[in-house]
Amino acid sequence: MDGDMIPRELTILLVSDDAALRATARHELETVDDRRHVSSVSTVDAARRIIEDAAPAVILLTEAAVTLESGDLHERGERLDVAVSSLATYAPVVVIGDAEHQTDLSALVAAGAADYVVRTEECLNVALGLVERRLRQAQSEAQALPATEALFEAQRQDVFVELDREDFGEVLRHELNNPLTGILGNAELLLSEIRRNNDGRMPLGAPQRVETIAALAVRLRESVRRLSTEWESRQNAAHSL
Repeated sequence: MDGDMIPRELTILLVSDDAALRATARHELETVDDRRHVSSVSTVDAARRIIEDAAPAVILLTEAAVTLESGDLHERGERLDVAVSSLATYAPVVVIGDAEHQTDLSALVAAGAADYVVRTEECLNVALGLVERRLRQAQSEAQALPATEALFEAQRQDVFVELDREDFGEVLRHELNNPLTGILGNAELLLSEIRRNNDGRMPLGAPQRVETIAALAVRLRESVRRLSTEWESRQNAAHSL
């Protein structure tokens, strides 16, 4: 299948320094549906370099992949919550990590931007189950798009077609929820850090969070503008018939 033609709801990005885990996860995911496109990298830095081209519907990340590359060495780098929030700008992230770091992602999990699986012998199976759930959500959103196009076309032709209003609502949710989730998650993490430190200083990683929030706000504004323009053009076309 041509990579350019692969629907987003069939794409997964694996980010782990564990080659065996990546191979097992890829096998399990592709066994369920051989149309899927699974990309894999060993670090978050590498994920950032390919994420726009990979266009994943969901990301599976192991905590040890949060590294900074330095020559031939991989050194412990940014905090887990900062790394996950940067990836969650593009797609939901299912994280496998140590129990003591679960609370670090509580705001992102509460916002719906991430899932956290504590590392155990069965953690990969649990994580893959969450990946499958995220893929089903992406598929549901994709299936709502044709119904919404039919709604616009019916209005343009001034033909009454009984369509479930939830279809249009699903598209709105898809367009607006991702940036809103990222804004909420990053803002909550930033506020939580400020309150915990209580020293009047901006916490570590704050500039990156503010930049992410600003970028997501612009993306949200553009989504609203695009949807409004499309709706107005369809309305004008319908009235001109």
